[in-house]
Amino acid sequence: MKLKTTIKTKPNLSVVLGPFVGLLEKPTESLLEQLEEEAQRSRCITHFVRRKPRFFFSEEVPQREIPFSQSQWESIMNQLKVELDEEELEVALAILHQLDHRGFFVGDEAQIAKEFGTSKEFVEDLREFIMTELEPVGIASKGYEEFFCVQLRELYPEKPNLCQKVLEFLKTGAGDQRIKDIATRLRLTPFEGEQSPYKVGSVDVILERDQDGWLVLLMEDFIDFEVQEGEREEKERALRWKRLLDLRRNLLRGCINLVVERQEDFLLGAGPLKALELTEVAQKLGVSVSVISRLVSNKYIKTPAGIYPLRFFFQRRSKGGYSREQVLRAMKEILQKHGKLSDAKMAELLKEKGIELSRRTVCKYRRML
Repeated sequence: MKLKTTIKTKPNLSVVLGPFVGLLEKPTESLLEQLEEEAQRSRCITHFVRRKPRFFFSEEVPQREIPFSQSQWESIMNQLKVELDEEELEVALAILHQLDHRGFFVGDEAQIAKEFGTSKEFVEDLREFIMTELEPVGIASKGYEEFFCVQLRELYPEKPNLCQKVLEFLKTGAGDQRIKDIATRLRLTPFEGEQSPYKVGSVDVILERDQDGWLVLLMEDFIDFEVQEGEREEKERALRWKRLLDLRRNLLRGCINLVVERQEDFLLGAGPLKALELTEVAQKLGVSVSVISRLVSNKYIKTPAGIYPLRFFFQRRSKGGYSREQVLRAMKEILQKHGKLSDAKMAELLKEKGIELSRRTVCKYRRML
């Protein structure tokens, strides 16, 4: 999936949104509740539809060492024993043991084939059998695209071309009401509960990664309404709501894509946060810093690394161009290696790592450890 990181238009928000510009900083759930109330009052807002995909409302759960619960394991095993012979069952178990906590297959078919003295095609056929014939449908999918398509073929077998349209919506937010309705029926991961109840808390953005790249889901993509003729002031207010949602979607998606590019190591648990300033994002998206500041306020994003405030991913640069997180990590490494040090000596060792800080700045960072 190729992420787009620029927005071609440079809107004058004071003209486009007027007094609505302050709504950029509202949490999505709060904004949509306000819009829902507006739709009930306004005669110019019609065909209002708000969908609530359950994956925006699920609580964060700790990752388990085993990818599925005991009851899920027993159910899967019972299904396999009915369908497979002894040799096939052994290979199927090897496939299941290479699922991650979400239910995706992250192993290597060639390696499994080598271990059992069989062909890669045989292992792949078994994986596809598990993915399409067992419950929950989609277990052992290799990534989101394959998983979504398996679900769609199960739900809509008479519509083989539906998958591409739904994938396009999930990647870009572009799709008609029918496609959005269908998307809300999908599970985000194979082991996601079918009947997960809505929770009190919600996130504004979901960011997930599979073998093909990053998937960005915005809660705002799942709402629609139309504007019809009416009194001038009432119609203009409805149009401003429409512009607000379109602008928030575009800017938020562009912002998240830039965060992914800069903070990918952190999101994958492979490194610290890097410097990323609001001014840099504003410049790339063609809007003012105050707009980006509003946009990233009061919003939460669910990532492979956990749930964080969106603003968490924006780190100021030190004098040498490093983020606070990078400086603190470097200092911890030095202290672990050398023990207690003076600020002057710490500054000297940081300089060897390419981080130039004054003794006074080192003292400031030391207090954060």
